[in-house]
Amino acid sequence: MSERVLQEEAGLGSDAEASVSAASAKPKKLFYGYVLIVVLGFMYFCSSGIVLPTATIVNPLMLEDQSLGMNATILGTGFSLFVLVQGISAPLVGALISRKGARFSMTLGAVVMLAAMLTLIFFVSSPIAYFIVFGIVTSAATMMVGQLAVQSTIGDWFIARRGMAMTAMMVIGASASFVGPPVVNAIIGATGGGWRSGWYLLVALSIVLIPVALLFIKNKPADIGQFPDGAADAGALAGESKNFKVYKNTAQVAFKEVVKSKYFWLISLAATGGFASYTLATSQGVIHFSSLGFDHGLIVAGVAIMGGISLLGKLLLGMVSDRIEPVRLIVVSTVILFVGILAGAAAQNDAMVYAFFLCVGFGLGGVNAVFPTAMANYFGASSFSKNLGTGIMITTVVASTLPIMSGAIFDATGTCSLAFYITAAIVAVCAVCGLLVKIPKNSQR
Repeated sequence: MSERVLQEEAGLGSDAEASVSAASAKPKKLFYGYVLIVVLGFMYFCSSGIVLPTATIVNPLMLEDQSLGMNATILGTGFSLFVLVQGISAPLVGALISRKGARFSMTLGAVVMLAAMLTLIFFVSSPIAYFIVFGIVTSAATMMVGQLAVQSTIGDWFIARRGMAMTAMMVIGASASFVGPPVVNAIIGATGGGWRSGWYLLVALSIVLIPVALLFIKNKPADIGQFPDGAADAGALAGESKNFKVYKNTAQVAFKEVVKSKYFWLISLAATGGFASYTLATSQGVIHFSSLGFDHGLIVAGVAIMGGISLLGKLLLGMVSDRIEPVRLIVVSTVILFVGILAGAAAQNDAMVYAFFLCVGFGLGGVNAVFPTAMANYFGASSFSKNLGTGIMITTVVASTLPIMSGAIFDATGTCSLAFYITAAIVAVCAVCGLLVKIPKNSQR
């Protein structure tokens, strides 16, 4: 792999060669990528990390608001729409990031998210408004400011230590799923129990996101004269590539070539199991276990535990993703998810409820941490935001059908057990897709 190719992947122009020797002669600066890990983790925490955990607690309370005219099917449809819009908007957001940069996308997304939160609190009074504001606007905003934007930025700033960086960022961001539910539940309790007050925390976080995005986000290392991983120059990057423990494609692979590869589709479908499981848990978990007679406090605790254990999944699987192929780690995660969903479907005691939330949390954490790494490793960083955005679209198109299906099954039968079994079958197919991915050798770059 030539230095010129590595410079192009880092976002440097042809004039970079002339500046390499001069740059290397200067005192070594702090690699800003390490600062960005914390900043991006915070951005994820305040957006993608906390919105769905909050909705898991807040949205079911809408069923108690008679003025809204909601039922479980309508509630599930809102979640389905949220997940579907994540997928539909992801390629568009990926293109926006590719054209304008992650900083622009995050700033715009934070402004839109703030507007959506205020609208939810003060103006939403019908199912249609709920669909538009929560299902469409909030979903697109979190994609612009959160998941896709932060993961794409990490992919640009790190190559050799991509798995480590992605894991650290995701652990910071995903801690919202553990912290959020009890905090939101406390806010609701302190303000009279109304669902609208559950979104107060998101208003405050949205306000903070705007200046953070403007002041601290740097799109690429080249923007401030640095190289990925803090390398001194392109030659150092080339030297590191010889020591990769897993396959990492450092070539320039065009987006149109990526989508022609069957392995792109298999990797995306493999990751679908994680998002399908989490969508089921967040949209129907409270309703399902409540209908089985379990205590509400137990269920809220389970949701919080799911968020906490997802951090462990991200940490354990993410930290080894520079040594064990990320695609294979996705398969491990989907097997764990399969076991957990079966436990939830047939839950007869508290232990089975906790088993569901533990397995879904750990499995999703693993998938969420290693899916973007798998995509970047297999197809390189040159079109990463578009690749990941399209991959997310594939995962969410499937996952988006589950909440509305589950809600309809619940309204018809009074239980979500059948929906849980259907989801388990989908997750099993996803595991098979991951096993079918052929991993090239590093010499095949």
